[in-house]
Amino acid sequence: MEVLVMSQEERKSFYGWVIVATAFTVIFLHLSIRGSFAVFLKPMVKSLGWSTAAVALGLSIFMFFYGITAFFAGRMVDKYGPRWVIFIHGCLLGLGMLLSSFARLPWHFYLTYGVMGGIGAGALYVPPTAMVRKWFMKDLGRALGLAVAGAGLGFFIAPIASMYLIQSLSWQFAMKVFGIIIICGIAIATIFMRGNPEEMGLKPYGYEEMLSAQKASGAGVAMSWSLGEAIKTSAFWVIVIMYFCSNLAEYIVFSHAVNYVVTDRGFNLRTATFIYSIIGLCFLFFGPIGGAIADRLGAKLHNEFLGRKIVLTVAYTTVAIASAWLSFVKTPWMFVIYVFLYGIPFGVYIPSVAAYVGTTFGRAAMGTIWGLTTVFGVALGCGLGPYIGGALRDATGNYQAAIWLAFAVYVLAAIMALSVKKPQKATAAEAKADKAAA
Repeated sequence: MEVLVMSQEERKSFYGWVIVATAFTVIFLHLSIRGSFAVFLKPMVKSLGWSTAAVALGLSIFMFFYGITAFFAGRMVDKYGPRWVIFIHGCLLGLGMLLSSFARLPWHFYLTYGVMGGIGAGALYVPPTAMVRKWFMKDLGRALGLAVAGAGLGFFIAPIASMYLIQSLSWQFAMKVFGIIIICGIAIATIFMRGNPEEMGLKPYGYEEMLSAQKASGAGVAMSWSLGEAIKTSAFWVIVIMYFCSNLAEYIVFSHAVNYVVTDRGFNLRTATFIYSIIGLCFLFFGPIGGAIADRLGAKLHNEFLGRKIVLTVAYTTVAIASAWLSFVKTPWMFVIYVFLYGIPFGVYIPSVAAYVGTTFGRAAMGTIWGLTTVFGVALGCGLGPYIGGALRDATGNYQAAIWLAFAVYVLAAIMALSVKKPQKATAAEAKADKAAA
């Protein structure tokens, strides 16, 4: 297919922004489930008579299967495109939520919410963000920030909606509502999806400007890495450790934040939920802003990779400070300070990781490389986090040990972000010369 160069008029109505909107919708629906778990935790413990760790293990299983599935979903999207992959997995997530409302024993919940829900959700973050990466070269941070801002809207709306549904009816009814909305919403979003701009005879947004800038600087066209090439670099494994640490720390405290201030600090559930939901608003607004800051900083430094490294390092350092502050929270106003101190950098670093991977390894195998990163970062990091937080709460009688563990792991994530070195790929001529010399 002939690939056309966009005119200025075509650029204004570039279909990539529709792709961003579909990714926003999918991520909003998916993250509504994860963002509302903190509100479900205490009512489920009370209703079912299970321990905090037993209920939290459901989210751990969910995140484990989510992370494992993300890798295979990334490969399927690279090969077959995103539409059917996202649709099928979205239906599975919705069905898992519906069936989990009938759970009476822990294994019922683990199978429906944990396994079915996790496998379903596994194609609802990596594929949409990888899809956006393939449509944008210029303003990538802004595009990903807008797409991932769907998580912020989910984190804001879902906890409040969950609280009202649970208090008015039951947690089981709330699960059913979420399941139906997810299936319908994702079915609509996938109608408008396209895997890459070449399918429509277009080039990625900003392709011409990026090509001109690279030629002017003598850098040539940025090279893309295959999965096999990427995993042989130290940069890939440092990013994996960074992503594992940030997700582990996030889920140690984030999935237990409402339960912490309600059980350990005596807050009213409604007050705690409304304050907690502010994190979603921070994410909603500062996700796009953080992406734009990384784009502009990279342009100013003439080094996109360095710009994203600085933004990620600062964001991780700030959420570490926020985690330490959470340990001292005793009043609602102190909790408000926490959600802003945590929510703003949280909104910045979530989309920045995908952009960091894309900037480091290119767009050709983005789905697969980002998917494998997610196996380690999410399956292990997010998978262990909720259970560790709950187990430490049950073992010690409070959340202090869990909070300080999260602080330490966030510090390690910041160190890893700062330590990544962009790998250099030999050109075909250089590789041929090296082979001849050998």
